[in-house]
Amino acid sequence: MAYSFAQLYTSPVMPLEQQEQQAMTFRCRPSPKVMLLCGLFFGVCAAVLGHKASTNTRGLILNGLIEFSPFGASAFYWVLTVSSLLFVLVAGWTIVTTLIHGVPDIVLTDDSISFPVGFPIKRPFELPYSKIMGLSQSEVSGQRFLMLHTATKKHHIVLNWLGSQDAEVALLHEVAQRLSRANTTSQT
Repeated sequence: MAYSFAQLYTSPVMPLEQQEQQAMTFRCRPSPKVMLLCGLFFGVCAAVLGHKASTNTRGLILNGLIEFSPFGASAFYWVLTVSSLLFVLVAGWTIVTTLIHGVPDIVLTDDSISFPVGFPIKRPFELPYSKIMGLSQSEVSGQRFLMLHTATKKHHIVLNWLGSQDAEVALLHEVAQRLSRANTTSQT
């Protein structure tokens, strides 16, 4: 079969009206290693604090402002022990639900973005670009977030779950680009 050059080659530059964006998917997973380390850390904290609470015979002064009797200090240590155990449960639950249910990926389509939301099990949430009023980023204790601002709510996407800085940069670039296209087409 013979093909002409026009049949084999299409110009990479098309008029804006003919361009169709392709859906892009970004894999979104919490790191099992980080979750295991968090669970281990808080497990050790719970063991140490539980031992301290069960053997405590002395009072406690916090930052020179709050003074506890021996009973109050023991109760304070038990509260910290239970809090640490709750963090162990959250880390374990995150690992189990990720393995059983998975975490939805971040999907960018022509007119919306879909990303994981919810606790205890992550579900996909679709947000049309037309409802997004702005973007911002924040970092809290090494956890990076992309915030999508709407008229009623801020939606958070955990950027650390993308696995690499390159994926984070690509997602941020693509979201900003698709938002500007959506705003341009809605204004015309």
